[in-house]
Amino acid sequence: MTRLLDRYMIDGLVEGDASVRVMRPLLRDVPAHWHDYYELGYVVDGTARHVINGVPRPLGPGGVFLLTPTDFHELRVTSAAPLTCYNVVIEPRVVERWLDSVGPHPAAAQGPPWLADDAAEFGPDFDRLWRESDGRRPGAAALADAVLGCILIELARRCATPAADGEPEMPAPTDAAVDIRRAVQYVERHFREPLTLAEVAAHVHLSPNYLSERFSRLVGTSFQTYVQNRRLRFARSLLASTTLGVTEICHAAGFNSPSHFGRAYRRRFGQPPSAGRTVGDGTVTSPSQKNN
Repeated sequence: MTRLLDRYMIDGLVEGDASVRVMRPLLRDVPAHWHDYYELGYVVDGTARHVINGVPRPLGPGGVFLLTPTDFHELRVTSAAPLTCYNVVIEPRVVERWLDSVGPHPAAAQGPPWLADDAAEFGPDFDRLWRESDGRRPGAAALADAVLGCILIELARRCATPAADGEPEMPAPTDAAVDIRRAVQYVERHFREPLTLAEVAAHVHLSPNYLSERFSRLVGTSFQTYVQNRRLRFARSLLASTTLGVTEICHAAGFNSPSHFGRAYRRRFGQPPSAGRTVGDGTVTSPSQKNN
C-alpha cells in the first residue's frame, strides 16, 4: 500500500505566538514532503540533490531557496559529511507581508519558489538571523524580522528575470492587477483545498462576479480553469517524482473524484495519469504530452 506524502505543520515547530523559527540542522537524506508554511534555506556546507516539485537540481554551499506551502521537495545528500544549513520556518502571512512591500517587482508578481546558487553574500544575514532568533537581547524580535525582510527582498531581486536591453520597465500595476495578483497567490496556497470563487473573492474584498470577469481578462483563463490546471500540474509532478498511488495523488492535488481527475488529466495532457510515471533516469514513460 502506498503512503501519503508527509506534511509538516508549523504548529509543531514554533512555540506560542511565534511565527518564525530558525534552525541549523545537520541533514542526511530527507524524503519527499510538503508543509503548511514557507521554508527558507541556506546551505553552509555539503552538497545535495534537491528535488523540487519533481525537478532535480544540485544544491551546495551558498545555495538559497524559498519554498511555498504548495511546493513539495526532497533532499538526497551527495557529500560525505551531512548537509549543514540554515532552515527557517515562516508563517505565510509574514512572507506575504514582505512580498507586498516589494510591489510590482517581477519576482514578487510571479512569487516563489525562488532558488539561487552561489549566493554566499546571504551568509552573514543568515548568521545574524540565527543569533537574534533566541530572543534574549532587547529588540531581538524586531531585528530578526528586519533581517528576514532583507533576505526575502534581496532574494526577490536576485530571482527576477532582468529586462532585455531596450525593453521598457515594468509599469506600475493597476488596482485591479494588484487584486488579481493577490487572488492568484491565494489560489497558489490553497488549490489543494475545496476552493471556491466566493472564498477567493472574499479574501481580496471583491464581488465574485467582478473577480471572475477581471480574472479572466487579466490572467487569460477562467478562475475554475486556472484552479483545475494548477491541480493537474501538481498531480503530474507527484506522478513523476513519487510512488504515491493515483488515488492518493488525486486527493492530494485537490480533486474529490478519481474518475473526474482521470478525465481532466486526459484532456489536459493527452494520456491517463498512470502514463505519467517516470523511470530511473527521470524521463516520463510516455512521450506524448501536451504543453503546459
